[in-house]
Amino acid sequence: MWRTFKPTEHIVLGSVLLLVAAVTLTRLPPGVCFSDSGDLQLASSTLGIMHPTGYPGYATIGYLVTRIPGVDPAYLVTLTCWTSGIVVLWLAMLMQMRLGVSAWLAGTTTLILTAHPRIWTALIVPEVYLPTLALVAAAAYLLIRFTHHGKRKDLLPAALLFGFALANRPPVLFFFPFFATAWWLGRNRWDVSWRRSAASLSLSAACIAGPCLFSFAYLWLRDRPDATYNYIEQHNARLQVLPEASAGAGAKLERVIWQASGRQFRHFMGTSWRETRMKILWLRHELLPPHQQYILALAWLIVLFGVVVTLMRCRASAVLLAGMLLASTVFVCLYRLHGQAADLLPLLFAATILGGVAISILLPHEQKRAPYVAISLAAAVATLTVTGAPNRVSPGKKEDARPFLTELDIQSLPPRTAICVEWRLATPLWYARSIRTHRTDLDILCTDDGGAIERALETPDRLILVGTKTPGVKGYTTAPYRNLWRLIPKETT
Repeated sequence: MWRTFKPTEHIVLGSVLLLVAAVTLTRLPPGVCFSDSGDLQLASSTLGIMHPTGYPGYATIGYLVTRIPGVDPAYLVTLTCWTSGIVVLWLAMLMQMRLGVSAWLAGTTTLILTAHPRIWTALIVPEVYLPTLALVAAAAYLLIRFTHHGKRKDLLPAALLFGFALANRPPVLFFFPFFATAWWLGRNRWDVSWRRSAASLSLSAACIAGPCLFSFAYLWLRDRPDATYNYIEQHNARLQVLPEASAGAGAKLERVIWQASGRQFRHFMGTSWRETRMKILWLRHELLPPHQQYILALAWLIVLFGVVVTLMRCRASAVLLAGMLLASTVFVCLYRLHGQAADLLPLLFAATILGGVAISILLPHEQKRAPYVAISLAAAVATLTVTGAPNRVSPGKKEDARPFLTELDIQSLPPRTAICVEWRLATPLWYARSIRTHRTDLDILCTDDGGAIERALETPDRLILVGTKTPGVKGYTTAPYRNLWRLIPKETT
């Protein structure tokens, strides 16, 4: 099945996206953010290297976007991530409609998807998760279109997008078996000879490998001590776990592999049966609150029924969407971290599409009365989206670092000041130093790995600020200093 659309359905699709844009755009943080979001904004603004895996492709796109004059580069990065989220919602509707779901029902399920806290937060706070999902979802859509039309103009961009996502976020590799299976289904239909199949496979492999080679080259070239922002250099300065970049090609290769493979976080991978059980319980809680578990059970029955219906309509779509569900669940169970880092967005995306397909059995777009029911549902959900948006969490306000930076006013700090803070506060401070003030004399140290304050004390006669009232440094106490704490020696008798 590859259903074509009526003009009115395009209007519905656009209206839903405009509605989502209206309720989210004004809630974006207007400047630099805390934590990993600030890390992404800084790396994009300076063509730098952020935390592993470095995300070279995202930093490159972000750098090109931030060349627009007259706008805060951090906000431009936020807009880019937000745009990728709108693309994800567009693809969620588009894939449902291609699978026989009416535009009104597809819009309803997509609006419900935006109400989930994970999706809502990802839309508003700049992060790497929605850009990755946009790439994977676009690759899946093009691959499905290839299975229907057999054109390489669909297959090769799909491979390129998948390779781009994989080069920046290695967990995308969990999706590869399902993408390969979908390609095989399409190949069997269109590439009748092994020669054509081999050519398609070779070209697809080259498209996947291209972004990976670009990421490697980017890390190799940008891993320099004099780079404005280089996470590898900063991390190594704290822990000395890697050789220096100037130690030769072998040392440079080791550093690049360490960064690209995410070796710093490898100890978070792997699990026992007890840990797996706990992650499954956590996953259940994240999908819906505890008092709604019966609704969750019903939702999963609908999703599983959606897999069956999708399988009858389009085998490649069923493989890819069910693969997203399975791959995301496996990754979550293998990853010991909780929170946003345990990426649930592909699971929610696939479940929404499959749920829409399942419900379309009750509301087929061909029947005369079904559209009226679907229109009523869409209107009700749209009203709830608009009226409920002010009552949802405000992650953009929480992650906005501008008030913190304004109160600290690093431009007026004494020369050679050292600021020792946790990662959450360090990233916007690095951004302010490099982009806003160019205060290269300031020493901003991350305390998450320990030893930062001791290193700051090695340079005497300067102001040392810390992020906590009790830093635990022997012979020193603290006093308030703007919105941080000043480290001062205890009086000796």
